[in-house]
Amino acid sequence: MASAPSAGRREPMGEERIEVRRYLDALSRSRWTIAAVVLLMTGVVVLASLLLPDTYRSTTRLVFEQSTAPFGETDEASTLRRLTTTETLLTSQQVLDEAARTVPGVEDGDDLAGKVTSSVEDDANIINISGSDEDPEIAARIANAVAAAFLTERERVDRERLAQARSQLEQEILALEGAPNAGVQIGAIRERISELAVGEASVGADLTVAERAEPSSAPASPRPVRNGVLAFFGSLFLAILIALGRDQLTPRVSGPRELGRLLDLPVLIGIPFVGGRRRRRRVLSGVELEAYQTLRSSIELSMPSDRVQHQILVTGALHAEGKTTATARLGRALAQAGHRVLLVSADLRVPKLHDMFGLPLGVGLADILVVLDWDTKTFDDDLMDQATHEVIGAVQGTARRGELHVITSGTKAKDPGRLVAGPAMKAFLDHVRTLDYDYVLIDAPPLLGIADSQALARFVDEVLLVNRLDRLTLERVDELRDVLDRLHLRPLGIVVIGARGEISPYYMQRRPGLYAEDEAQTAS
Repeated sequence: MASAPSAGRREPMGEERIEVRRYLDALSRSRWTIAAVVLLMTGVVVLASLLLPDTYRSTTRLVFEQSTAPFGETDEASTLRRLTTTETLLTSQQVLDEAARTVPGVEDGDDLAGKVTSSVEDDANIINISGSDEDPEIAARIANAVAAAFLTERERVDRERLAQARSQLEQEILALEGAPNAGVQIGAIRERISELAVGEASVGADLTVAERAEPSSAPASPRPVRNGVLAFFGSLFLAILIALGRDQLTPRVSGPRELGRLLDLPVLIGIPFVGGRRRRRRVLSGVELEAYQTLRSSIELSMPSDRVQHQILVTGALHAEGKTTATARLGRALAQAGHRVLLVSADLRVPKLHDMFGLPLGVGLADILVVLDWDTKTFDDDLMDQATHEVIGAVQGTARRGELHVITSGTKAKDPGRLVAGPAMKAFLDHVRTLDYDYVLIDAPPLLGIADSQALARFVDEVLLVNRLDRLTLERVDELRDVLDRLHLRPLGIVVIGARGEISPYYMQRRPGLYAEDEAQTAS
């Protein structure tokens, strides 16, 4: 049975450290999501740009001369204020209505409102009036018409202001006539009237057309390339924010070292992802082979030397973490080292071990347990022989001989939880101890959410955890630790699936895989 920790409960998990690698891992896990968001948004923007009609833009430029300002305001603040006021009045309804009369195809100012823009240059007293339209000729006429209408309207308004100011001053003179000592005031007012007359003569001279709009030869919009580049970087930024935000909502383990620290368990080996997961691979990559050979050595060294047979429960926290694959490949590695190994598919709910070796379910563990459930004292050796499949036999090339046998899950059980947790399972494992096997690896369901493995852990010698980094969140790790502490389990260690692999000349070979027919292929 798995041994309890020697010093009681482990220390509680420390506060999670924030590392740059965590964010990089989050981006790596979401790389396909990021790619999909970027491609989709960029494609939509480019497609929309290609489907939109071409729009041309032409610009008329007006220059403001300070020295000819009608009211003599030549300081920088006054000039900036006048330019801003002028820019605002450029698109007034009255100006647009007046300009619309000279542009063909335009009924009123409302039609021009969305086709006219204005701006003031930062480093010069210049106002730009831009007109846009699907016809370059019309775009130029719009800009010129708005500029001309504005200049005319502005000149009219200025003249009215000057005339009104002069009329008010003349009224003041009439009011002062006959008053004692009014001569000085009247003289000052007449001087101001003279200044207004000079200003009236120069109305409109301060703002003139510097450059008339001409039809453009190239459309201003749409620009598919520019829009595509902007959409690419914008969507990339958005996708990265989504990935990091999702990681903050469900933070994951950054690497094997952090997982070992959180569970307070040794990491026996880190096995990187290798391509070919969608089909059974006949060969293992060099890095995979060496990883499982290292795991085999770690298992051998950690087992008590006085024990004839070692029964190890292989489980994990969640479904689809790779425990079945790890069980099969570790079993092969032990067999190649000369050990007699038995693999038992104790996952009666979602069995996968038989697929790893291309075996039919046939008669298996469930069938044996059903018989033992009636009478735990009677063991059917014929049924055991039918359930045991020889996958690798008599491995040659060393002084020792190793064999690998597999017992599949068998006929689908109606109540798998009761079978694997009851006395029938214990009776089966007790019988297996009488057989000539060095290692018995039991492929079990995950620990979280299912009671099967928690019950099986009572019957075995050791527990081996297989955890996949991109499947584990910190919350799940915390739950797994609570289960281990509650059951007083101290697993042998952790096999981390999805760890980073290093390129090495020692890993450049490809070696035989999991299947029995590989032996013939390798020998030939």
